Amino acid sequence: MKNFKFILVAVVAMLFSVATTEAKEKQPMLVLPSVVGSNMVLQHSTTVNIWGWAKPKGTVKIKPSWLNSKKPIKVKANEEGFWILPIETPAAGYDAHTITISHKKEVKVLENVVFGEVWLCSGQSNMEWPVRKTPDMRGELKGELNKNIRLYCTGRTFTAEPQKDVPTQKKFTPKWSVCNARDLKGFSAVGYGFGKELQEALNVPIGLIDASYGGTPIEGWLSAEYLTNNPKVAAQAKKLRHKNWKKRISYLHNANIYPIRHTTIAGVIWYQGCSNVSSCGTYQNLLTHLVKSWREEFRSPEMPFYIVEIAPHTYGGINGARIREAQARVAARTKNCEIVITNDQNQIPGDIHPPKKVDVAHRLAQCALGGYYKVSKAPFRSPAYRSIAIEGHSIRVHFKNVPTTLVQKGEGRINGFQLGVKDPDNEKKLIFHLAEAQIDGKTIVVSAEGVENPVAVRYCFNEDMGNVASAEGLPLGAFRSDKNNRSLSARPYVEKPSEIAIQFEGEGYERSTFTEGAQLWPNHTYVMSAEYPKEFEGFQMMVPTPVGKGEMSAGGRITALADGKIYLLTSNNGATRKAPWKLLTSCYTRCAQNGKLKGTFYIVERKVEAGETIELPKFKNAWGTIVLAKSIE
Repeated sequence: MKNFKFILVAVVAMLFSVATTEAKEKQPMLVLPSVVGSNMVLQHSTTVNIWGWAKPKGTVKIKPSWLNSKKPIKVKANEEGFWILPIETPAAGYDAHTITISHKKEVKVLENVVFGEVWLCSGQSNMEWPVRKTPDMRGELKGELNKNIRLYCTGRTFTAEPQKDVPTQKKFTPKWSVCNARDLKGFSAVGYGFGKELQEALNVPIGLIDASYGGTPIEGWLSAEYLTNNPKVAAQAKKLRHKNWKKRISYLHNANIYPIRHTTIAGVIWYQGCSNVSSCGTYQNLLTHLVKSWREEFRSPEMPFYIVEIAPHTYGGINGARIREAQARVAARTKNCEIVITNDQNQIPGDIHPPKKVDVAHRLAQCALGGYYKVSKAPFRSPAYRSIAIEGHSIRVHFKNVPTTLVQKGEGRINGFQLGVKDPDNEKKLIFHLAEAQIDGKTIVVSAEGVENPVAVRYCFNEDMGNVASAEGLPLGAFRSDKNNRSLSARPYVEKPSEIAIQFEGEGYERSTFTEGAQLWPNHTYVMSAEYPKEFEGFQMMVPTPVGKGEMSAGGRITALADGKIYLLTSNNGATRKAPWKLLTSCYTRCAQNGKLKGTFYIVERKVEAGETIELPKFKNAWGTIVLAKSIE
C-alpha cells in the first residue's frame, strides 16, 4: 500500500510538472505594449516605431498593409528580447490599415490603424479633469461622437522603476479606442476639446494620449535618467517638500511616459503647476528641463509644447503668481512653446478646478492651428507686458501681442492693477496699493489716489481675476514690472459692502464681531487669521454652534431692514453657489488654529429689498453658515 501511495504521488507530481512546463511553453513570446495596438493613430508622413518583445535574439516579421509588399520586414530581437522597427508612414487619411506581426507560430494583427496627428495631454488634475464632470462639454456624451478621434489613456499610475508598458490597473486596462461615450466620459476634457477642434480644422484623424494624474508635482514627471545626467537639475528636484511625492521623484514618468517614449507624437499640451506653488522658486528651471527632456525622449528637438497657466485660487502671498510668471517665461524663452492665459477662467472663486474647459481647449487649439499647422491666421498669443513709462503720478504700461487694441471685459472697474512705491522703512521692499486703470489703445495708464511717486506696476500678481483682453478676445497675462520677491501685492479689490441692518431669527447662534482673532465657532479653537477682507471689519456676525458629521447645519431667517445686500461667511459648497447667492471674487477668510493657517471660508452675497425675508441655506457641514451684516437686531 505504501508503495502504491508513493507511486501515485510521483505520478501526480510528474503530471503537474508536465502541465506546468506546457503552460510555460504556451505563454506568448510575442508581446506588444498597449500603446501599439488596434485602433491606434500613427503620426503621418514621417517615421514611426513599432516595437515589442520576443524570444531573445529571435526574428520578428512585420507586414504593414500600406507598404504593399509581399514580403514582411524582418527585425531581430536583442539579448533581452526587445525589438524595434522604424517604419515610414503615408499622408494622413481615414482609410483603415493593418499591421501583421509574427514570431515563429505566433501572429498578432493590429486592425483599424489610421494616420493623422498624435498629441500627448499631460499634467495634473485640471488636465485629468474628465468630460463627464465638465458642464460645457459633457453634452458630447449624449450626441453623435466624432469617430475620427482615437483615445488612449494611461490611467492613474506611478511606479518606482521605469516600466516596459503602462501598468494595468484595477478595472482599467490601457488601450486605444475609437471615440465612444464609455471611454470619453473619463478622458481629459481639455485634451478632448483640443483634439476635436484640431480634427475639425485639419480634417485628419487625431490620436490623443491622456497621461495625467491629479495632485502631482512636476518633479514626478521628470525622467530619472535625465536627472542622473543633469545633477544640478536633480538637486533642485530633490528640494521638493510635497507630502505625498517628495520620495517619488520620477515615479510618474516611470509609469506614464517612459513606456510610450518610442511613440512618434506631434506635440504636447501641459496643464500643471498647482502642486508646485510652495516650491515656486525652482519651477521655471524644472519646467524648462521637462520640455527639453521630453523633446529628447520623443526624438523631436523642436516639438510643440503648449502650457496652460494655473488659474487664480487662494494661494497665499505671491507664490501662485510666481508659478504663472515662471510658466510665461518658459513659453517666451523656448522655441515652439506657448502659454495659454486663464486668469479669466475661475468661474467659481476658490475652486482650484475651473469647471468650464472649452475656452482653455480652444486657446490651446489656436496655438496649434496658428503657430504649428499654420492653417489659421487668428491671433493665438495673449497680450503680454513689454515695458513701463512713468508719467508724473501715473505709469503707462506698454504691451506686445496686441493686434488692434485692448478692451475691458464686462462692466465696472478694471481689476487687478496695483502701483508700487518704495518702502520708507525697508529699501529692499516695495509697498503696493490698489490702483485704477484706463485703457488707452494698446497701452494702459495706471494711477492710485494718494500715490505720488510710483516705481512699479503689477497686474493680477496675486489671486485676482483679470478682465482685460485684446479686442480679439485673448486675456492679458498677469505681470509685474519689478523683480522683488520680498514685496507682497496688495489684497485684491473688494467692493465696498452694503451697510444695511438686518433682523435675524434662529437658535444655536452667538453674536460676534468680524475682526482678526474672532472665534468663528463656539466650543472650537478656530479663530480668524490676519487674512480677511478688511472692508468687512467691524461687521456683526451670528455664529452657529458646529453640528456633528453628516448632520445638517443650523438654519435661520434673515429679514432685510433696507434695500441692499446681505452676506454669509460659509464653505464654498453647492448650497451657496446657487443663484441668487453669489460668491465674491477673492473675498475669502483664512482660519487659524494654534497660530497655524487652516481652513478657508468665503463670503457670499445676495441682493434684497427692505422687508424681504430669506431662509438660510442648509447643508451637511460641521461648521455651519455665519451670518454677516453691519448691524444685526
